[in-house]
Amino acid sequence: MKKKLLKTVALTLILTLLASTAVFAAVPSDVKGKSYEEAVSALVEKGIITGDTDGNFNPDAELTRAQACIIVVKSMNAPTAEVVGTATQPALKSGFKDMSGYNWAEGYIGYAVRNKVTNGYPDGTFKPGSKVTMNELVTMVLRAAGYTDEKLGGTWPANYTDKAAELDLMKNLPTPLPNLATKWIAAQTTYNALDKIAAANPEPQAPSQGTDQDKAKDVPDTANMTFISGAFNETMTTFAGKDIAKNATIYTYGKSKDYKSTMTFSQKAADYRLDTVYKFKNTQTPAFYKVENNKITAMVLPMDVGFSGNVFGVINEVISTLNGDGEKVSALETLTATREITWLGKSGLANLPGESDYLNGTVYEINMTNGIVKSIASADGSKRTSTFEELSGTTKDFVKVVSFENNVVKLDDGTMFSVKENASVYVLDKGKDSAYRSGSLSNIYEGVKVRAYDVLDDKETSADVIVVTK
Repeated sequence: MKKKLLKTVALTLILTLLASTAVFAAVPSDVKGKSYEEAVSALVEKGIITGDTDGNFNPDAELTRAQACIIVVKSMNAPTAEVVGTATQPALKSGFKDMSGYNWAEGYIGYAVRNKVTNGYPDGTFKPGSKVTMNELVTMVLRAAGYTDEKLGGTWPANYTDKAAELDLMKNLPTPLPNLATKWIAAQTTYNALDKIAAANPEPQAPSQGTDQDKAKDVPDTANMTFISGAFNETMTTFAGKDIAKNATIYTYGKSKDYKSTMTFSQKAADYRLDTVYKFKNTQTPAFYKVENNKITAMVLPMDVGFSGNVFGVINEVISTLNGDGEKVSALETLTATREITWLGKSGLANLPGESDYLNGTVYEINMTNGIVKSIASADGSKRTSTFEELSGTTKDFVKVVSFENNVVKLDDGTMFSVKENASVYVLDKGKDSAYRSGSLSNIYEGVKVRAYDVLDDKETSADVIVVTK
């Protein structure tokens, strides 16, 4: 009864939202007929920019550094998990000390800094509320398109503004350029560079199937590693208070009971698996780690330690492998909270789905104890979470999208539902090697097909997980 009531309330809110803000779906009236209408229209359609709360675009308004950063990062089609987090995993913080009141921009700024699109100031601030200059905007746009200080040479800002002119990124912009960037100028500049930004930021590829990609190719250098017992932080970027390098190599090996400073390791690469820190969320674990340049660059962790609880994700493959005891077990190669994670199954794990079941947009509830799969269920199966429900119609199949506006999806069977800003999005690339890859809300648009799921008990009936296919 509770779920039905929530659905009724949600539908009422959706209809109200559509009625009150439908102007956002079209080109704002104060842009029509302007020289920059095409640029603004294209960016609105892609979800890179929106109108203001008054229903207009207000093209001559000056942008802040935070706002400019969001526009540029959205044009890079940044993974949703990286900029707004997911329903179960927060976005990474930017690390700047002056972000109070700018939570809405924190993830985007952090992504821009990690990908060398922009920098902060020497005093540890970002100054998100300061007006962005044209020189700063052009620099952000070109860096998003793959240009760097080293590649350009010369002296800032002339090296960036000269390159922008050479690439015709100043097309349809005023001469001379103003000192501060307005909204329409930011839209036009970004639009002029869209193809180059897309080329520099290709969509992530689906994981390869039928390979030994998770098997280690070498033996980790444990002789130069330190032993410690600790835990990862909430965003999985530190362990025992030590920063983890973005490209750190994570090995799993053996059982936790054998971990001690004098532990003897196998010299066979086949006894190790390449893994990810994300399966160790909320976990205290012994570990061996190596530090270079003040960051952890390699770790060895036990195979029988990891997250305990329910996770929700899509399955790319069910494989056979060895656990920490050397027993042959099944393992699930998944995308969970948009991350590639392989979960080992318990010995004798039963009722595993076949490929025709898991490569059709089905999201699974996977129950875990110490990182080991104990059971698996679909939304209409013997699930443990009562709120786990499919929202996209009753066909248990993909349904075509009629519209996606203001985070509300309407399907051609009449179904409507809202989508969380931090929903996990998975794209199913159908073909010879069908597989899922992580996506973003920009992958949802008229004509694609979706399956949508509510997985969280947060008193709100909306999609936390969306699977998209063409």
